[in-house]
Amino acid sequence: MKKKFWAIPMVLVAALCTALLSACGGPSVEELIRQDLESAFGEISADDEELVEAMSESSSGSFEMLGIDTQDFAESYLDGFEYKIDEVTVDEENGVATAVVKVKMKSVTDIMTEFSSQFETWIMGLDQSALPTEEELYAKGGEILMEVTKAAEPHESDVVIDYAKDDEGTWKAAEDAEMAIMDAML
Repeated sequence: MKKKFWAIPMVLVAALCTALLSACGGPSVEELIRQDLESAFGEISADDEELVEAMSESSSGSFEMLGIDTQDFAESYLDGFEYKIDEVTVDEENGVATAVVKVKMKSVTDIMTEFSSQFETWIMGLDQSALPTEEELYAKGGEILMEVTKAAEPHESDVVIDYAKDDEGTWKAAEDAEMAIMDAML
């Protein structure tokens, strides 16, 4: 009888230990968030066909009109892109977390400002008696944009991404995460 009495608590202890150990063995919330960020930022590359296609679509035909190959632009723009997941702070009790990612990339604003300046300078220097055709204007614009993009220096900025645990216990980036990344690009 004593053997059966001790067998039940031992089975319960074994089951509890197994459950606790398996919970301890899984990745922490911080590790899950780091994996999510690594997955998202690790995809940013000129080799990512979906990214290049999205760039092409978002340009609404501007690249084509300027005679720019989207792949070439992506390679120039993303040259020097780096990221480092700096810190992840987790408040499991309140179901929130914040991640800071240091991103080094070229600024779209800087590129467009320099492009406008150089294109305007080129236009002002044209001989008024021999104005270029519309196609020549677009071609020169594309040439200048590519030169400016290649010459642009990447800048470092912090991207702060908030996470929250949903009702099912899954940690997800907040809806404004894309906006935080866009801000870093500008």
